[in-house]
Amino acid sequence: MNKVLKKALGFAGALGLTAAMVLAAAPVQASDVDARIQVLERELAQLKQNQESALAAEMKGPAFKYSAGKGLTIAAADNNWSITFGQRLQIYSSMYLTNDDPGGGFQNGVIRVRRFRPNINVTSQQGFYEVKWTFSGNSSVAFDGDAYLHFEKLNPFLPTVGYGYNPSFNGNKNQGYGRTEDSAFINALAMGGSQDGSVVLNWGKLPAMGISKIKHLAIAMGLDEQDEYGRGPGHGTDGRSMAFGLGIQPLAKAKTMGGFNVSSLTYNFAYESMNDLSEGPGSVYGPTTQERISIVNGGKVLGDHTYMFHNLSWSPLKWFGLAAHVASYEADAESGAADDIEASEVRLAAVIWLWGPKSGMMGGSKKEGGIYVSPMYSVTEIDSNGQEGTNSGVAVVYNVPGGWMQIHGVWDSLGCEHAGCTVATADDGDNSANVFTLIAEYRF
Repeated sequence: MNKVLKKALGFAGALGLTAAMVLAAAPVQASDVDARIQVLERELAQLKQNQESALAAEMKGPAFKYSAGKGLTIAAADNNWSITFGQRLQIYSSMYLTNDDPGGGFQNGVIRVRRFRPNINVTSQQGFYEVKWTFSGNSSVAFDGDAYLHFEKLNPFLPTVGYGYNPSFNGNKNQGYGRTEDSAFINALAMGGSQDGSVVLNWGKLPAMGISKIKHLAIAMGLDEQDEYGRGPGHGTDGRSMAFGLGIQPLAKAKTMGGFNVSSLTYNFAYESMNDLSEGPGSVYGPTTQERISIVNGGKVLGDHTYMFHNLSWSPLKWFGLAAHVASYEADAESGAADDIEASEVRLAAVIWLWGPKSGMMGGSKKEGGIYVSPMYSVTEIDSNGQEGTNSGVAVVYNVPGGWMQIHGVWDSLGCEHAGCTVATADDGDNSANVFTLIAEYRF
């Protein structure tokens, strides 16, 4: 009996212990189930809220926004697409300040529309796809069309890829200060901010490395200076272009011993190689004259061409900036053609802000508005024919607050000391011309 009783008691004890463990685990399992149910309920509520927000955004009409100087934008409520309408208008009036006729069809004091360029910019997929149309006045192509894929939105190491009639290219970063055109030399070569009929890769958001950052990196491949995609008269039919642009800027906000800011110091480099083209410096003009008075004429040559550009710009103070660039050009004539061409330009410029509506004396900016003065000097040499053209002058610029309009008063003194210069000859026998130009530039 004792053995049987012991077995019975042992079995009963094990059964009781098991029951106690089950009863103890039951609340824990119930609590875990309740927590999971609460999580699922929260997720369901969030999904319902997201669905309602998406439906509300879909039902809501597009938003209209106008920003002076940046145009009118119509955008979807969820920013999935947008359309921006813009406009750039330049009005010139130049006055020749001597008794001589500058020639070249120059009309003294006539008001002339220099540029009238409506533009349309369309984006989709939160800006990943972008298409631009700009009215250029070209007789064969009313609107220049360019398309872009913004891969940098996926990863900052990826570029923006552009292609079209005139895609943007970060090549020259010319600090002209007070002049709406590029310098005489650069403008003649059209090495500004575009590549005609090319594929362009632009990096503008690369992460900083070391003590400096790459402000922009650009590569272009295709055709440049080729009217109607390489079928323009006077051009080679097989011409190709390879261009490269780079901008470097210090990362740290370091200052010199005098307390000047160094972080604004920027170096820009551009290089382009073109083959089998009939190109050259051609007529190098004054950069702001209404009818573009010719200073020197470098002619054209059929062959290979290379161009190189170096620029330094620095704003040590908020109201003061300096810029300098050196550009060089070479053309290797093909056998039996004209002689080789070599040309170069040096340009120095500065900007001094005199007044701003908020900051007062020695203040102002394009966004704030205000007045600045900009002296400039440039010299262009064409070694192939021994010509040298100079341009020195000063610009006074009023900036309307918001940056949507500028009014320029520019005085230019154009000169050439060598035989064969095309600038008008003054009464004293010097090859020189003085021109005063009023410019109004408006952006819708």
